[in-house]
Amino acid sequence: MPYYRVITPKNALSYEQRQKIALGVTDVHCDISAAPRNFVHTEFLELDESGSIPDNRGRGIKPFDTKYYIAGRNRAGRTDDTISRILNGMLEMFCDITGVDANEVSGDIIEGKASWTMEGGHILPEPGEEPPSWYEADKVLAN
Repeated sequence: MPYYRVITPKNALSYEQRQKIALGVTDVHCDISAAPRNFVHTEFLELDESGSIPDNRGRGIKPFDTKYYIAGRNRAGRTDDTISRILNGMLEMFCDITGVDANEVSGDIIEGKASWTMEGGHILPEPGEEPPSWYEADKVLAN
């Protein structure tokens, strides 16, 4: 957690673009939220045509009307402004890397309680309450 699905048409992105986007998703999310970098997960989902995907809650269908879509799921507890900044940062980063027009990409971020999610066998702390040990992997990644 957080978990981002980047939905694209089939074969729309190269491996290099995917790598840059995955790093960009991590950078945007962590720069704004201060979450540990190892929390962030990115999945790329290719569709034959745009329109809808199973929603992040697994209870229905998430419709969208753009060619590209970023669907995020994060821990609850952040302000609307923070969520908006994360989403807008994701969309801008995606357009910068891919050259896709901003009118062709949209997205949303939904939230769930941290206590409903486990990471590495541990229940996640609420945003901003991560103990220092949760950032140890970030130090390893930086070296």
